[in-house]
Amino acid sequence: MVMKYLGIDDKKTGAKKKDSKRALGIRDRQILWERANKRCENPTCNKKIDFTEMQAGHKTPYSKGGKTTLDNAFCLCYKCNKLQGTDSWAVFLKKQGYEDPKAQAAKKKQQNIKQSLNTFTVQQLKFLADSHNIQVKGKIVKGYFDSHTEPPTKQQYISKLCKVVKIKELSVIPKETPKPVEKKQSSGIESIAKYLNI
Repeated sequence: MVMKYLGIDDKKTGAKKKDSKRALGIRDRQILWERANKRCENPTCNKKIDFTEMQAGHKTPYSKGGKTTLDNAFCLCYKCNKLQGTDSWAVFLKKQGYEDPKAQAAKKKQQNIKQSLNTFTVQQLKFLADSHNIQVKGKIVKGYFDSHTEPPTKQQYISKLCKVVKIKELSVIPKETPKPVEKKQSSGIESIAKYLNI
């Protein structure tokens, strides 16, 4: 337990050594401050700050395994760094009512894919799921004496496919093949006449 607290590897418990570097060095702090154009990188604040009052916030908090590197750091003012606490960057922005433009774009893209998938038939969705090796299971219905599996619904296919399908793929899905027309059975006399070419 003490070894885990100190951040030392313990092969018996499987505890991993924590990143010993808790704060950025002076050169990394200067790079971070310059990269942020000498401003707080919280989009709801964006206050101009001096180098001496700049604090480095973590995208993934140090307490939750985040590394102390420039890739995982943000330039923040004192107030914003205290507001962030141990929240991740996404949670911190969400609490302030700000949604990341990249997240908004991804959400809109997924909505467009869902709308496009809604226009397809179940047969087309099944073809698309098969081409992505996605198995969609139907609902199991239990009765008193037996149980059976219903085929997957359109919404089940859509919810699985919208996570993996790209909008470009949707334009090349083959149209539903028409069902073959059943031929009428001719009577015995008609078939003999055809055979004899009468």
